[in-house]
Amino acid sequence: MSTGVDVDTRSGESGVGLVEALIATFITAVGVLSVAGLFLVGVRMQANATAGSTAWAVATAELERIRTLAPTAAERIDGGTLTGVPEANHWAQRGRLMVRWRIENKANACAPIGGVPGAPTECAKNIQLIAISPNAHAIQARIDSVLFR
Repeated sequence: MSTGVDVDTRSGESGVGLVEALIATFITAVGVLSVAGLFLVGVRMQANATAGSTAWAVATAELERIRTLAPTAAERIDGGTLTGVPEANHWAQRGRLMVRWRIENKANACAPIGGVPGAPTECAKNIQLIAISPNAHAIQARIDSVLFR
């Protein structure tokens, strides 16, 4: 016999409770904050890459500048160091970058100028050049090359 009243015999309740909503909000917040942290890491990596690229460009330009100098120029004489106290005429400040170089005669690469016997002897020179960025995480550009006349 029916009494006309519908009685719900389920023991659970329908809908989302407050605890479930708080847990879902917490999980979403953690995810959003993680993505924001990744954006910050990306920005930092981009700054490091930019500083490294700038160091390479400056190092290449400085090497080409040194190559265009006369062989007797003070900046092309043997000497210099890549570490420690910079030696006179073997370093330059280019913007925020310090460029340092070391030059030495290349072994067994000396000949009379123009190949003329009795002419003064000139040697090819090894050059090592480094561009140092103030950004400690950026790549330091180092170039090893040879200078000819």
